[in-house]
Amino acid sequence: MYWEANDAITFLANLGMYNPSLYHILDNSEKEQEKKFKTDYFKKRFTISRSLLKHILHPILATENPSVILLSKEKKGRVIISGRPEICISLSYSGPYIAITVGKQKIGSDIEVMRPIKANKILSSQIFINYLHPDDRDYLHRITHVWTLVESYAKLYNENPYSLLNSNFPFNYANFVSYCINDHLILSLASGNKQFTEVLVWLDIYDIGEASYFTETI
Repeated sequence: MYWEANDAITFLANLGMYNPSLYHILDNSEKEQEKKFKTDYFKKRFTISRSLLKHILHPILATENPSVILLSKEKKGRVIISGRPEICISLSYSGPYIAITVGKQKIGSDIEVMRPIKANKILSSQIFINYLHPDDRDYLHRITHVWTLVESYAKLYNENPYSLLNSNFPFNYANFVSYCINDHLILSLASGNKQFTEVLVWLDIYDIGEASYFTETI
């Protein structure tokens, strides 16, 4: 239903959803990748994002089961579906939160927990010059929001976000939509010149063994 009605869907998940059974949805190469992560945090984050992405794609691709979906990475790091270049994916992480965006066109996404950003990253940037007012009660919100725009734009065009900080106005040829979630999370999506329709959904798997899930549209 969401896929038919929109150009992009973003599913929000968190590390609390981890279940050992998710590991079995990974293919052999993904299991090898999982072993290379040195901490449980990154192991769980990788396993959740890959396995949930396959569950999300399962009805879209009409596959026999989620585990047969083959995912790989481009040189720039973007996750792609083998043989289905028309379906675009963007993943973003912050703290325990995961944003999985699936679109009918290329989308850049970034999710950030609102927290102080090191001043040396932004003090010399023209992008942030109008937002550096620490006494403003909305300071943290503004800075985090602008940073998500930078990150999502960089992912859209496969650029290094830090190189954009030296630009006077880097956001040419892009459309944005942003969400403030529960007063402590900001999500931004960026697309090219073509505007897009999207929906944001909380995802909570309660019985992964039967691939059942609960979604709540925001």
